Amino acid sequence: MKRLDLIVGPNGSGKSTFVAETLSAHLPQSVFVNADIIARDRWPEAPEASSYEAAKIAESLRTRLIDAGRSFIAETVFSHPSKLELITQAQRAGFIVVVHVMIVPEELAVQRVRQRVRAGGHAVPEVKIRQRYVRLWPFVATSIARSDEATVYDTAGGVAPRVVAEFFGGETVGRVRWPVWTPEPLVSLVP
Repeated sequence: MKRLDLIVGPNGSGKSTFVAETLSAHLPQSVFVNADIIARDRWPEAPEASSYEAAKIAESLRTRLIDAGRSFIAETVFSHPSKLELITQAQRAGFIVVVHVMIVPEELAVQRVRQRVRAGGHAVPEVKIRQRYVRLWPFVATSIARSDEATVYDTAGGVAPRVVAEFFGGETVGRVRWPVWTPEPLVSLVP
């Protein structure tokens, strides 16, 4: 079974941590495509300055993996409509698309990126974090509706992500437990 696991959410929501600590162990055969890692590996002296080039490489790699029929994990903020095309492209090629959504309040996202930078991680300007935060949720809601499966995780508190909503074929499965700060486009998915 060909599978695309798409990890989406704002900067600072714990996407890379989720892949490293949870998903990779469950999907050891899946390649992990992450533009931040590509930038860090190819341009270690200035990864942020090469983020656009790294994103293009990541896009090309995702396309090649789909064309080759290889399962993979892709991480993205999902703040651009082109990411929805990735879901369509994968499904047309016979992939099962599973979306993992990481949600955190906007202020916590900003704080976490600051902490990451202090710890030696990559920076994202605060204004860009906030712009993306507002812009991404309608695309994320659409990705949930289009995906084969989707799980939404609250990564704001505690050590482990907490499942707050699950979807199969765009329909909710089980009880939904949205935090009070959940962005409206996600809340509106559940009648």
